Amino acid sequence: MATLTETLNTMYTCTWPKRRQGIVDQVFEENKLLALLKSKGMIKYESTDGRRLEIPVNIKKSTTAKFFGKGATFTISDFDPLTVIYDYWKNLGDQMVRYWEDDKANSGSETRHIKQMNHKIDVCRDTLQDKVEDALWADTGGSSVLDYNGIPHLIDDDPTASVTIHGVNQSTAVDSAGNYYWRNQHKHSGGAFSVYGESDMTNIYNTCNRWGKVDCLVSDQTTYELGEAEALERVRVVNKEAVDLGLDHITFKSKTWVWSPKCTTGYTYFIDRGHFGFTIDPAVNMVMGPWKTIPNQYEDVVTQIVQRGNTWVDKRSCHGVLTGQAA
Repeated sequence: MATLTETLNTMYTCTWPKRRQGIVDQVFEENKLLALLKSKGMIKYESTDGRRLEIPVNIKKSTTAKFFGKGATFTISDFDPLTVIYDYWKNLGDQMVRYWEDDKANSGSETRHIKQMNHKIDVCRDTLQDKVEDALWADTGGSSVLDYNGIPHLIDDDPTASVTIHGVNQSTAVDSAGNYYWRNQHKHSGGAFSVYGESDMTNIYNTCNRWGKVDCLVSDQTTYELGEAEALERVRVVNKEAVDLGLDHITFKSKTWVWSPKCTTGYTYFIDRGHFGFTIDPAVNMVMGPWKTIPNQYEDVVTQIVQRGNTWVDKRSCHGVLTGQAA
């Protein structure tokens, strides 16, 4: 006959797969940017390399295109436009502990066990949500840290600084034409939002769109509310995609504009979701490990819930950040 601990281990282990997909959705869709990435199809599920995350980028163009007349010939010259750069998988996890004494205290009621189990799972979900938000807005990335590449790392407020992103130094990387291809756009605000807000945002929006297509803006709460208070017609128009996702938002030039409590004050990020993504290893996507007895404790057990993934960009010139915005 199974012991109480074994029975509860089985109950938790069997319940987690039934709730896992909902928890995965909640962890990521509660984050506005990740919800928008998912809507764009930019949350990827793949494991192409056990040790590193592969990121294909296009940095070369054909040199044989030309206008031509009768009898003209073309230079036959092939080229490989695809380059693969690499980053590292990052592991996110939390633990769930069960104490033998608590299990025994609730042993007379199956309902109490179920309530306690669901409470522990819900707490784990909420904790993971906070960790994801914190990691996305940390100005860190690469192999020197354990958490995801943060948005301020991928879209730098000093794109000429010597910083390595996905193994490529943004200050020195040039293409065959001598252009710095691995730098995002940056602009510092000209002054008070009521005077310069619209023109500053229009300028960096247009600059980013020279290289891509900005379709998402993210600010801190204060800057977002400055934009909302201006009541510009282009801000007040709603975005159907954001409405369908249930996101509280405003728009700029019809593009979704949201805010994050972790975004740096005075910053607005202009993101082309076609070149900004999040990749998850499908084999390690909020999976529950085995229950293990805690050493030197009587029948107390612990398990971990883990996920493997990372954020990335495959083009940087189409993204930008506007800094120094204030009332």
